[in-house]
Amino acid sequence: MITILLIRHGIAEDPKRGVPDSERPLTAEGWEKTRAAMLGLVHRGYVPTRAVSSPYKRAAETLVCLKEATRDGFPVGYWEGLVPEGRMALAEDWLRSELVDVNPYEVLALVSHQPFCSELTRHLTGQWVDYKKAACTVIHFDGVAFTFGAHFTPSELRADS
Repeated sequence: MITILLIRHGIAEDPKRGVPDSERPLTAEGWEKTRAAMLGLVHRGYVPTRAVSSPYKRAAETLVCLKEATRDGFPVGYWEGLVPEGRMALAEDWLRSELVDVNPYEVLALVSHQPFCSELTRHLTGQWVDYKKAACTVIHFDGVAFTFGAHFTPSELRADS
């Protein structure tokens, strides 16, 4: 069964006049806490075989933290549909196309934003989850249906790092 790790980005700088939302980076605290949370995720046995991130800076930096937590790394990509206002039906179609003919042991990490993470989880599994920054939901895919696996808050993940 394929595993999907749906991860919300870490703590980012507050919006600033003249700086596009897409360019807001993680704060120093965001880097520290996100690194610890991603290390905890890997320590729990969730090691991505590949990952796709929103192109927004804070999501890409969260992906860097996840990559740092693994020994061997993994291929990464970016998809515009993972932005905060991404559309659920389009995201599901894209995700299904990404999972065609992949190894059943694939672990695909997706790094995105709110409200997208909560809405996609509900859309795919029927389960509503409130995502804190650097939280992760585990979703399984059997080739037909998506099922809810688990949800980890950042503090739970940091406790395992």
